[in-house]
Amino acid sequence: MAGRNKIYNEEEALDKAIKVFWEKGYENASSRDLQKAMGIGMGSFYLAYKGGKEELFLKSMDRFFSVYPTYALSMLKTIENPIEVLKQYYYVLAEPEGMFGQFGCYFSNAIIQIADPELKNGATGHITRIVEVFSAALLRAQNAGIIHPKIPQELWSAYLLNLWTGLNTTRYIEKDAAKLRALIDFSLGVFE
Repeated sequence: MAGRNKIYNEEEALDKAIKVFWEKGYENASSRDLQKAMGIGMGSFYLAYKGGKEELFLKSMDRFFSVYPTYALSMLKTIENPIEVLKQYYYVLAEPEGMFGQFGCYFSNAIIQIADPELKNGATGHITRIVEVFSAALLRAQNAGIIHPKIPQELWSAYLLNLWTGLNTTRYIEKDAAKLRALIDFSLGVFE
């Protein structure tokens, strides 16, 4: 006997799940919240995500990675001077009206909030890939003589990661978006 066909768009359903996880956090997002937002019943939910909420969250992280950072990461692979693109990427945390400004980084939140090692590793892997693209773009610019970093190359990834995760916390304390952007400019100035 063949299984039932999907009667929903998986990408749209994942986008709706992302919104729930982002707003409520992984632990506070119930399967019922997710099913309701995704517009699918319990049977369809567990048929599509046999591992339940955990499997859905892993797939949501993959979907998030394929949608949100894609444009900036593509630009960074070809642009001559990556500093302005990096600034724009970090500025999203400083915008109080955006999803990042309201709810923080999807991956950073997962690393901080979730105890499950598999989910934590999934989030860590995505952030690591983003930082690797940042570092590769900076290295190309340095090799071309466009930028002259003031910190050693072996610290770049940790520095960029620290800036991202630090901003993810600082934005809760410092509400002035202009101050946050100035902090980003100052912090990325070590690469110019």
